[in-house]
Amino acid sequence: MNKVPDRLYIDENDRKLYDEVIEEIFRGKIGDEEKRWERKDQFLLAMAIGFKNEVRRPLKKKEGFIRKEYLKPEDKALINAIAIYDTGSIEVLLDKQKVFSIAEEYAHAGIRILHGEIKSGEPGSYLKKLEKDLFEKYKGLKNRL
Repeated sequence: MNKVPDRLYIDENDRKLYDEVIEEIFRGKIGDEEKRWERKDQFLLAMAIGFKNEVRRPLKKKEGFIRKEYLKPEDKALINAIAIYDTGSIEVLLDKQKVFSIAEEYAHAGIRILHGEIKSGEPGSYLKKLEKDLFEKYKGLKNRL
């Protein structure tokens, strides 16, 4: 029987990337309580970027990052949806270790993509670029309806 994971992990070498990304995107002093939530959001953003770019990378040395209890139902739904899409089967939900592993691997790839985008030196903030991309995708979807 599979052990139910109690946290999401990152690769130990990604800690610095997450710190640099949080500094760039979430500028300003934040308290420990707020930081926990921003870390979760950071992980989910990295996971979504890895998924969007269809890139997964296995973790070499795991380090705990987010405890499962900090995930909201909508966070879990997103993680589950990505796992189902990735495997092509709803059966994956029976193996929570596999579900979390998929999320962690997408986040591992995604944080590197996100970090590269932020540090690329291109003018404009990454969030503004992301907002523009999302708006363009939304317009495309709206035109299809």
